Amino acid sequence: MAPELTMLPGDVIAEVLRRLEPHSLGSSRRVCRAWRDTVDARLRGHLLSRSVRGIFINFPRFTFSEFFSRPSTGPAICGGLDFLPCTMGVKVTDHCNGLLLCRDQSPDDARPCEYVVNPATRRWTRLPQRPRPHVPGSGQTAYLAFEPAVSSHYEVFLIPCVPAADESDDDDDDNPLLESEWPPASYVMHVFSSATQRWDETTFLREGEAAGIVANMHTDSEDDRYRYRAVYWQSALYVHCQHGYLTRMSLLDHTYSVIKLPNAKHPNRHLGRSVRGVYFAISCSWDGFLQLWYLNESCSRTEWVLKHDTHLQIFEHEDQLGRRWILQDVNHRKWFFEHNGNKYGDYRAPVEEKYDWNSDEDNIIDIEDNAGEGYHDGLYFLGFHPYKEIAFLISSGRGARGMAYDWNNLKFQDLGNVCPADFDPSCGLPRGETDTAFPYTPCWIGEFPGNELESLLEDEELSMKKLELEEESNFTCMDEYELRKFCGHAKRVKDRTAKIRHRRRTTAR
Repeated sequence: MAPELTMLPGDVIAEVLRRLEPHSLGSSRRVCRAWRDTVDARLRGHLLSRSVRGIFINFPRFTFSEFFSRPSTGPAICGGLDFLPCTMGVKVTDHCNGLLLCRDQSPDDARPCEYVVNPATRRWTRLPQRPRPHVPGSGQTAYLAFEPAVSSHYEVFLIPCVPAADESDDDDDDNPLLESEWPPASYVMHVFSSATQRWDETTFLREGEAAGIVANMHTDSEDDRYRYRAVYWQSALYVHCQHGYLTRMSLLDHTYSVIKLPNAKHPNRHLGRSVRGVYFAISCSWDGFLQLWYLNESCSRTEWVLKHDTHLQIFEHEDQLGRRWILQDVNHRKWFFEHNGNKYGDYRAPVEEKYDWNSDEDNIIDIEDNAGEGYHDGLYFLGFHPYKEIAFLISSGRGARGMAYDWNNLKFQDLGNVCPADFDPSCGLPRGETDTAFPYTPCWIGEFPGNELESLLEDEELSMKKLELEEESNFTCMDEYELRKFCGHAKRVKDRTAKIRHRRRTTAR
């Protein structure tokens, strides 16, 4: 780089760098100290892409999350998260501004591992084991809070669930726990901070009235609780709770309040974030019913505003070649490797760069409804576009198609086949086959606070012990492949860290 470029005023450098795409802007931070400081001071928000690069979808029968990715001219996103040391399965449990919270699906672990992952930069960290809940018998659900425009650090919150009544107690009416208010006047919860690398206790004080008592809060099924979502918006975490309530947790003053959800008795409810903040969808898969609500918190008022109310009809139209999204078939690919090794060639997920559609403009809604009668399929809600008033759906019949629905202009687009390889595409997805889904926007911040090197070295040590124990028994080629992957990845990370430190020392002189 020419020396005169480093002498430009900060305003000029910022104006030049502002024109770069997010992934190129992230790379520019490594050019020199002046560019890094300019990006960190003025352009951190630009490192978060406003384009949805895909949707992570959890299917109950699979052990890995699937990735329904859009064509792009930018760097490919590995939806299988192959760089993680998880061979038995890993599923996405939350997403916030480009970071994923993932959970190991290995059946052998009594307490599965959890990871915070940046798929765009392939950086990750393994979280310490969760602390035990304060209230015996109650569960905890983990949610992410991350604002890249402010800091590269993130937090993970363990939100307590309603404590379960003791089923062995024949006289539940005498249980004092059932008569206590919920949520309580103060929450003492565990919060993991990437700045401290540990779980600490944080107390949140309730503002306003409670939702009710514990005895009246156990109305949702166990399966519904696993589908609950949280939204991080303007330094507050909005958490979907049991019995049709939302808790708004302010991370600035550690207070929280309870908000009643609209039409709370409907079974299919979905919390998400879109243009104006917190949105809520109510859907019915068999008749196309869809309601979309927005949480208005302006003028010291908190109220739900109905944005859209309809019964959807999906219309037949021809696919647009070269513009389809594609399911990376993560589970089928990993199954293929496990059973065949590499003897049939390098069977990899499709590479996004092979598609000729430039998605940087994010112009996906361009197919108008056709006149005439439509047809009804099972419609499953996937999520909201975080920067446009667009809903992502699955039309489960006739091949299981991913759909984008612009509810302001009443337009659809068929995004492509979302049916995994193990399903019959002529039959579509059986009822209940989709679980949770997370529209994904990449974040191109290079720094990632965590212990990925230590985690890799630990996994390498465990793999070596496994090799010693199984070398005389049934040590498979897949075991050897994973072992070499851990060793090679750890060495590359170590070498890269040494190069960065050397470059920084040289620059400082």
